Amino acid sequence: MEKELPSSAKVVVIGGGVTGCSTAYHLAKFGWKDTILLERDQLTSGTTWHAAGLVSQLGPSAGVTKIRKYSLELYKKLEKEIDFSSGLKLNGALSIATTKGRWQELKRQATTAQLFDVNVEVLNIDQIKKFIQSLMKKIF
Repeated sequence: MEKELPSSAKVVVIGGGVTGCSTAYHLAKFGWKDTILLERDQLTSGTTWHAAGLVSQLGPSAGVTKIRKYSLELYKKLEKEIDFSSGLKLNGALSIATTKGRWQELKRQATTAQLFDVNVEVLNIDQIKKFIQSLMKKIF
């Protein structure tokens, strides 16, 4: 279905993926009414769907962690606002360090997680083995 585009707009958002939709959503929330979003196909039909379900709360810095936490809270809020489930499931993640450098990075992220009230558990090798064995029993 072809629709005629307006002759002018204050803001034109190009691309209806997660970033374009988020930009248009936030502009509308801030009261911008003269905004259009252009998408060549269906919303989120481009590369956005590749990352569906990959909502990580921790990032490499406090700033990225803040943005990710905000995004997760927004997804939860949107489901209530529009009374439609996005299918969001919070399953958690397991990160395993195989080098000293990666171990240091994961410990730093765990400290950052505490600052932002993100639940993180640091496990030793025996706890990881036990966790994986338990997981395998559930799967098979």
